Amino acid sequence: MMEETHEDMERPPPYTRSGRRKSFLLSVVSTTLYVLLLILSLMLLFMLLPRSLFNSNCVWAGEGRRCFWPFTRQPPVVLITFDGFRHDYIDMVREQMGSNALPNFARLERTGVRANQTIPVFPTLTMPNHQTLVTGLYPQHHGVTGNNLFDHNYPNTLFIMKNQTTLNESPWLDDWPEPIWMTLQRAGGLVGSLLWPMTDRPIRDDLPFQQVSQFIQLNGYPTNYLFSKRVHDLMWWVQNSRFQLDLILAYFNEPAQTGHLYGPTSRETLTKVVQMDVVLGQILDGLEKFNMTDEINLILTSDHGMAQTSSTKVIPLDTYVSPQLYTYSYLSPMGAIYPKQGKEQEVYDKLKYAHEHLHVYWLKDVPTELHFNRSNSRMPPLVLIPDMEWSIAHTVNDPIPSGSDGYPNTDSDMHTFLIASGPSFRVGERVTETHAIDMYALLCALTFVHPKPHNGSLTRIAQILKPEVAKYLLQIEHWPHWMSWFVLEMQYLWIAIGLLVLIFLFVALCFSSVMQRKQTRRAHSSLGGFPTPPDYNRLDKELYT
Repeated sequence: MMEETHEDMERPPPYTRSGRRKSFLLSVVSTTLYVLLLILSLMLLFMLLPRSLFNSNCVWAGEGRRCFWPFTRQPPVVLITFDGFRHDYIDMVREQMGSNALPNFARLERTGVRANQTIPVFPTLTMPNHQTLVTGLYPQHHGVTGNNLFDHNYPNTLFIMKNQTTLNESPWLDDWPEPIWMTLQRAGGLVGSLLWPMTDRPIRDDLPFQQVSQFIQLNGYPTNYLFSKRVHDLMWWVQNSRFQLDLILAYFNEPAQTGHLYGPTSRETLTKVVQMDVVLGQILDGLEKFNMTDEINLILTSDHGMAQTSSTKVIPLDTYVSPQLYTYSYLSPMGAIYPKQGKEQEVYDKLKYAHEHLHVYWLKDVPTELHFNRSNSRMPPLVLIPDMEWSIAHTVNDPIPSGSDGYPNTDSDMHTFLIASGPSFRVGERVTETHAIDMYALLCALTFVHPKPHNGSLTRIAQILKPEVAKYLLQIEHWPHWMSWFVLEMQYLWIAIGLLVLIFLFVALCFSSVMQRKQTRRAHSSLGGFPTPPDYNRLDKELYT
């Protein structure tokens, strides 16, 4: 019988099965970590690339670009206003000029949803309502209380909305709520403004990413900015992959100008509506040309309606109170009156019962439904509201336009229209009414930014959305504030989280590799190194000696 040699006695025990299992598991873990590391690295690389490099609907993070969970770009929103477009203009034109007189409005109605009436805010003027559309606030809250206004913080200064100097040199919006274009850009989005009111001066050092200033039409600017040129610029923004704007705000100053000159029911105004149909057709043709009809949420609306006025219905203020006793920011059709110090009660008493068609209120007594009774540095002490079709003037000889806005929004002549078309909106349907103050909530939902405090209601305007879109957006609205803020506005935090996970995976991979090498060395040590073939000559000698 062969005896064990000293070499056999010193050999370590064989490599166990558990050791082989550990080695296999470490190999699987390392491979998995390699794959995850590669995938996450590619994802972060794509996020950091400019999205203009990609002709797709993906959103990549980077300067001026948004990064949404689950990293899909929402359809851009284009909000267009036709100034002074009364709610019944479309039907009025069709009744008087034939059912086919507005083919492009009909085209938009077929592919979208139309509101029979949209109710603006009071005062039903251009500047207050445009600011309401982008803030979701009543004028008493957003600070644009009229087309002209005084501010107690800037004594002896009248801010005139159509004057470039007062708009451009005074910080009159810095301390007031920010509009959506500002919120969206601070969240990483991109916004374009085409003559949109109050986007000309930086607000807290911010301006729209792309901009055509309304100053181009003020102070006697020599070149007329034609509607065709506006449409061309709008289409350039929409289709240019270098911009990839999330929101475009565009303003057209008709048919308001014609309505003021000739009246809302005049042939001239209805003809201008037909011309605006041509403008709309150019926009729709442009979207079709670039295959973007189904990729953009287009909203067409207005700021207010228009009422018939005449020189036979005038309230001559100088007949009842001396103009030396007060000043005003605007006088007609409604009046914002600032009595001289110490003359407040005298002015009120002289005007209160001056005319049967004139209603005089202390600010706090303005009817609640008008949402115009909150005291701040821009609200007038006295508010004068005439009956519909009546105008306030200094004397009966003052010129009176044939059409006016500014009356209470409870009258249907002040109501406007809304037609919306795109992937988020209902198709071929009508709703009874919408409210201008809800537009801000809708814009925030469609562009996925968390709204600032506002007076509107997404639930109320969600009736124009497709049911599945409305359900999804309303769910987000009801998320806890911290959750919606985290998901919708902390887009760059996702990159930070991704980098942290990347670092963790890298460290884990290094640790796994070290452990795998140790396990391999332990296995080799257990086997006494790599196995060698047996020495048969030595075995034969030991066996036969």
